[in-house]
Amino acid sequence: MLEDVTEPPYALAASLHVTDPAALRLQIVLEQTDADNTYVITCAPRETYVERIVGGKATRIGQSHPFGAFEADSDFELTVRRDAWRIVFVLGREVLAEAWDSTLSGGGVGYSVTGGEIVDPLVQPLGDVYMTDDFMRTQDASSTWEAVSGTWKTQSLRVDEQSDRMEADKSANAFSYWGKSDEGPAIACTGYWFWTDYQVTAAVRVTEADPMGLVAYYQDPQNYVMARWTSALAEGEDADLLQIIGVRGGERSVLAQTHGGHIPGQWYQLQLRVCDGEIQCLVDDEPRLVAHANLFGQGQPGLYCEGAGGVFFDSVAVEDWKVLSDEFAQPAPGKWVARSGDWKHDAGTMLASGSGSRLAVAGMESWQRYWVAVDAEGKGAMGLAVCADASSWYGLRFGTKGSGVSYEGEAQIVRVADGEAQVLASAPAHIASGSSHRLKAVVDDGLITGYLDGKRVLDAYDAGAISGRTGLVADGAGSVRFDNVYLAMIPPKRIARVAKEFTEGDEHFEMQEWASTRAPWLKPAEDGGTWWTKGDYFGDKTIAFEIPNIEAAAGSVRLTLEGTPDEPASGITLMIATTKGSKSITATLLAGSEQLGEQAVEVANAPCSVRFERKGTWVVATIDGNVVFNVKR
Repeated sequence: MLEDVTEPPYALAASLHVTDPAALRLQIVLEQTDADNTYVITCAPRETYVERIVGGKATRIGQSHPFGAFEADSDFELTVRRDAWRIVFVLGREVLAEAWDSTLSGGGVGYSVTGGEIVDPLVQPLGDVYMTDDFMRTQDASSTWEAVSGTWKTQSLRVDEQSDRMEADKSANAFSYWGKSDEGPAIACTGYWFWTDYQVTAAVRVTEADPMGLVAYYQDPQNYVMARWTSALAEGEDADLLQIIGVRGGERSVLAQTHGGHIPGQWYQLQLRVCDGEIQCLVDDEPRLVAHANLFGQGQPGLYCEGAGGVFFDSVAVEDWKVLSDEFAQPAPGKWVARSGDWKHDAGTMLASGSGSRLAVAGMESWQRYWVAVDAEGKGAMGLAVCADASSWYGLRFGTKGSGVSYEGEAQIVRVADGEAQVLASAPAHIASGSSHRLKAVVDDGLITGYLDGKRVLDAYDAGAISGRTGLVADGAGSVRFDNVYLAMIPPKRIARVAKEFTEGDEHFEMQEWASTRAPWLKPAEDGGTWWTKGDYFGDKTIAFEIPNIEAAAGSVRLTLEGTPDEPASGITLMIATTKGSKSITATLLAGSEQLGEQAVEVANAPCSVRFERKGTWVVATIDGNVVFNVKR
C-alpha cells in the first residue's frame, strides 16, 4: 500500500519492469478500506479488466482492451487515474481500461505484481486544468513554454504593413509567439504530463503556405496527438486539408480529415479538444472534425508548425473540457446504472425493455450547467433525465402514440420525487410509434429547455434544477432503444464589461471615457435618471451586482431588462427598496406599468447579492441567494 487514504482526483504513476512475461500479473487497488471493499485493476498477458468489490462481492465494470504480448526485460510507463467517477488505466501510452463508478471513495492505493516489478511509484494529486498566455512580455522574459524542436521566440512587433513604423510599447496587441521549423516539425509545449480532458485554443496566423496546428497529450517528440492544418494555396497530396493525426513511435496515422485549408496572412482561432478518447477540432468556433482513439490518455498541450516561413500564435488558452460520449459500441458495465426497469446493451444500443417507468443514470451529482442529447427509437414513451440525485430527478419526456401513457402526443418537463411526477411544463409533440428522433435537454441554473429534432419545444424553471446526473427515460408500453448519447458542459457566461486598463484620468484623459467600467453605459441627463446600456443584448441575459450594506441607507434601484430609452416604462423591471437601519428589502416586479408581484425579503448576508435574469421564457429574480420571483413572461 502506498497511501493510507487518498482522496480523488489523483494519478498513480510508475514504471512496470517485466522479468517473466509468462508469469506476469499486475494488480492495482484503489479506494481500498479493506480487502472486501476496493477497486481492483488486473493486467496480465492478453487480459485487462477492472472490478468493483463491495462487501466481498466482485463485479467487473467498464471496458478494457488487452495489451498483447510482453517481452522479458522490457519497461512500460504506467498511470492509473481516478477522479470522482472515472478510473483510467494507461500502460505503454495506451488506454487499456476505463471504468465509471462512484460507489467507493477515500481509501488506500496499492499494488501487487508477479513476473515483474513496479519502479518509482508516485501518487500525484490532480486539479483543474487552466493556463492562458497572451505573450505580453519582452523577448528575454521567462516563459512557461518549452521549445521541443524548431525555433520559437516572442515576437514583439506588429506584423502588418505599418510594423516598420511602429514601436512595440505603443502598439496594440504587439506581442505573439512565433515559431518555424528547422529540420522536421517545430513543437513548443506547456503544462504537465498528467493533464487530461482539456481544450487548447490559439489565435494562429501563417506567414506562408505552410502547415501548422495544435498538439495534445504530448509525451515526447515521437508520441502525441495533433490537429494539422495545411494551406489552401499549398501543393501536394496533403494540401487544403484539416487533419487529426496520432503520432505513435514517430509514425503518423490520420484519425480524421476534411477538406478546407487556411489562407496565409489571415488570423484564425484554432481549437483542439480531448476527453475520454474523443478528439475534436474547431476553426473559428465551428466544429470541423471528430475522431476517437485510445492513445496516451494524458499529456501536455502544445503548438505545432512546419516550414521556414513561420507561424504566429497568440491568445493561447488551455482549459478543462469534459464530455460524456457513448455510442454503445461495446458494453461498459457500471457506466449506466439502472434505477428502475430492465436495461441492457443490445446490438450497439441501450435497450429499455418491458413496460412502465424506466430510468438509467450516468455521471456525477456535482455536474452543473450542461446539455445532453440522444437518439431514441421505439414504441414506448421516451426522454432524458437531468439533475438526478439519490431521491429525485427532472425529466424531459415525449408521449409516443400508442405507448399508453397519459401524456400521449405531448412533451413534458417533470420533476419526479418518490415515484410521483409533477408536471412543470407541457406542449404538443406528436411522435409516431417506432419512429426515431433526436432528443436534447439543456439545464442551466434552474432552467430546463427541451428540444425535439433540433427544434425548441418547451422550457420550465425550477430553483432545484441545479446539479445532478443525467439519464435515459422510457415509459409506458413498449421498448425504447437509445444511441449516440452526448453530454457537454455549457461555457461560462461572458461579462459585458470593459477592463480597467487606461482608467487613470490624469495620464490618459483621452481614454477615460471609452475605457472605464462605465463606458458601456449612457449617462443620464439628470441625477436619478436611468443608465441605459449602449449595446443591444439579445437572448438570455443577467444583471448581477452586490449591495455592500443593506442597513446603511434608505433608497431604491430599478433594474430593467428588454427596455428602451425612448420608453422608460417598457420592459421587465425589478425594483428594490431599502430602509435605513433595516435588513429587510422590498422587491417589486413590473411588466411595463403592470405589477406582477411584491415580496419582502430578509437579508442575512453582507454584501447582499442580486441577480435579475431572462432565462428562456422565464424572468427570475434572486436576492441574497434566494429566488424571489420566477415568472413565465
